[in-house]
Amino acid sequence: MMFSGTRIRELRKRKKMSLTELAQKSGLSAATISQIERDNVDPTLTTLYKICKALDITLVSLISNNGTPERVVRRNDRKTMFLPNSKVKYQLLTPGVKDNLEMLLIELEPKQEDRQVITHTGEECGFVLRGKMVVVLDDEEYELEEGDSIYFDSSIPHRFINRGEEKCVSIWAMTPPTF
Repeated sequence: MMFSGTRIRELRKRKKMSLTELAQKSGLSAATISQIERDNVDPTLTTLYKICKALDITLVSLISNNGTPERVVRRNDRKTMFLPNSKVKYQLLTPGVKDNLEMLLIELEPKQEDRQVITHTGEECGFVLRGKMVVVLDDEEYELEEGDSIYFDSSIPHRFINRGEEKCVSIWAMTPPTF
């Protein structure tokens, strides 16, 4: 499932919020939001998070048209996301869009580096199921292998790297939900 800026416009209008009001609440310029809504620019995850927070929604509700959460997410029904300017594959493992906990399956192909730095409120815990990955927190690198886990405050700028020769698969829990 890919991101579309028109969905932001739709949700903003549904909440009867002007472009200027969204800009003030998100801390972004009205021009930037307008460009995003017209799909003229690819926003960073941090920018999307600010918009979602201002609209009081999760990233999943931004990319999903249905607000009726299920209890079980079947393998073939997972929402899959590729963030703008990123090739990292994110699969949502939790069904709800209003829950307090979110779980993701993150896949990094061999030699893949996510150059996009992510920062948002909350906490994260990741567990490597297969392969190896480097989690960069600020400028400090943490090398994780199969079976290793990491916990950190999500407000610390972070990104992921797979320097290995095989795909890295990891599971992440985040609170509050970011996607």
